[in-house]
Amino acid sequence: MAMKRNGKSPVSSDTDEIFMFFKDVSLGPHENQLRFRLIHFWEARNPVKKKLIGLEMLLIDEQGTVIQGFISPGRIKKYLPDLKQGSVYTLKNFYGSRNKTMYRVADHIATVSFTWNSELSVLYEIPTSFDEDRFRFHSYEDFEANCDLKGDLYDVVGHMKLVNGQTLIERPTLDEVKIDTTRHIMVHVQSHDGPVMKLYLWDQAAADFCKKFNSYDNTPTVLLVTAVNTKRLGGTLALTSMSPTRVFMDYDVQPTIDYFNWLGSNPEIAMQVSADVVTKRETLTIADIFTYMKQESAKLGTILHAVDAMLRLPKVQHLWYRAKISVYDNSDQAVFVLLGDAGRVLTGDVRSFQGS
Repeated sequence: MAMKRNGKSPVSSDTDEIFMFFKDVSLGPHENQLRFRLIHFWEARNPVKKKLIGLEMLLIDEQGTVIQGFISPGRIKKYLPDLKQGSVYTLKNFYGSRNKTMYRVADHIATVSFTWNSELSVLYEIPTSFDEDRFRFHSYEDFEANCDLKGDLYDVVGHMKLVNGQTLIERPTLDEVKIDTTRHIMVHVQSHDGPVMKLYLWDQAAADFCKKFNSYDNTPTVLLVTAVNTKRLGGTLALTSMSPTRVFMDYDVQPTIDYFNWLGSNPEIAMQVSADVVTKRETLTIADIFTYMKQESAKLGTILHAVDAMLRLPKVQHLWYRAKISVYDNSDQAVFVLLGDAGRVLTGDVRSFQGS
């Protein structure tokens, strides 16, 4: 059999075209052809400056091996019109760059990077079978072990206990307009018989959750969220969504179907709940908030509710559209700018508390 660059043995298909499997992709340039299904793609941005870094992808080949793909900003316009989640492609000429160590979504050592002479083609007649997806599930103990390490982003599947503080006994009401504004949803989720975990969904993940949740005739109970980051907030393990996060429920994919069937066979599990996790108030210092703000998934919309600090309030008769509140604790001080009703709601709550 002929040998290609980097000494890898190519694989011949029924059409006599030669393709390389992902398991043989090494670091460095390749002239070989790849054949894969595009699972998902998303924009990668600098978490501080929000500058576009490139387009990241999750790819799977016919052997079920998953690898990350990358297109630099200058080449996105060339390839983006042909990218469609679930489609199958061939790619000729690419570079095997080293997979990143932070926020990884695939185990492979390499990332398939598009180069100046990369040739991407859509396969409309698929000659072989490709898996639709591949997930990386881990236990609560694994999440604990990887907490705050900024390493791999794992997937979680479980059943929902609370959605924005509402139980599923009576279908929770999710206001899509409000969530589009706040860009945030919190879900208490339990995986099998493990502890209940707090899952924070931000931005597109929150919007996807709301749209999917509201689309079901019956209240959905099973939730699968991909690429979550593990953080410890106020001493409690929390899972937060990231840019590559996707949301699935009940009968969307095989793992949710399997979990739904398992839950139906173990109804007592659905009734279990850890009161400590569900009711525990997360108290953060201002230093904690500053650290959290530097992360890609950090948002300020609800952080004020978690501050254990003194609030110095302006003495005014009416709160206008923009309000500034000085917040300080034992070691730091910060100024929060509140827009719209947020100032009226928060300062009203604090004044009621101070007067009680």
